[in-house]
Amino acid sequence: MKPQSLVKVLLSFLLIAAGIFLILENIGIISVEISNIIAKNWPILLIVMGLKWFVDSFRDNKGGSWAFGSFLAIYASLVVLGNYGVLAFGFGDIWALWPLLLIYIGLHFLFFTKRKDKKGNGVKFTIDSDRGNTKNSHSFVGSHNFNEENWTVEPLEMWSGVGDYYFDFTKAYIPNRDTPITIKGWVGDVRMLMPEDVALRIDATASVGDIKVLEKEANGVSKNLVYQSPDYEEAVQRLTIHLHLQVGDIRIDRV
Repeated sequence: MKPQSLVKVLLSFLLIAAGIFLILENIGIISVEISNIIAKNWPILLIVMGLKWFVDSFRDNKGGSWAFGSFLAIYASLVVLGNYGVLAFGFGDIWALWPLLLIYIGLHFLFFTKRKDKKGNGVKFTIDSDRGNTKNSHSFVGSHNFNEENWTVEPLEMWSGVGDYYFDFTKAYIPNRDTPITIKGWVGDVRMLMPEDVALRIDATASVGDIKVLEKEANGVSKNLVYQSPDYEEAVQRLTIHLHLQVGDIRIDRV
């Protein structure tokens, strides 16, 4: 089962179980003692789910997300400890864990920058919407992969707090029009593979990291690189790509 499907199934069961639990409690079938035990310990399910995603992120073709999995396990563990009075932490104190973002940035640089080509989609908190003909996606943590056979290229705007992007346009159906794609994020890497016959305009910016677009490179701090293929202005089938990262590498190759 894919991680996204697992999330939906688990959340569905949690909602169903919560409804049944509340009904049984309201009609007096479940005692107060049992009710308290369930209320204090149900986040253990989230701990198990987080640990599974964390472990799966290191196993080939298993999906998962080390950042989201560890975050969920830490958060749920603190909620359980708070329920037992070990420390002052409740379900609504999630924002107190924002310094984990700094830790994830450091770990990303130390251990995960070489895993750019890993296949599979990471688990993520994502908000998707459509604005006109453009699909919008915002996620806090997770990887984004577009490498299925015959996937359709559409106008796209994406933002991610921590996560990598992988686009294989050689496997895609690219329509005969100008298709804009905008990718923004705090921490992560962007890798794109382009077919030889598609016209491109690429505007890439990285505050910290390296940029390589075909044979052009930009290094240093707060760098910007603009590339436009010679046939871009006249081409019917073309991609207009804007990339902006705070921390991370950008690489675009033709194959």
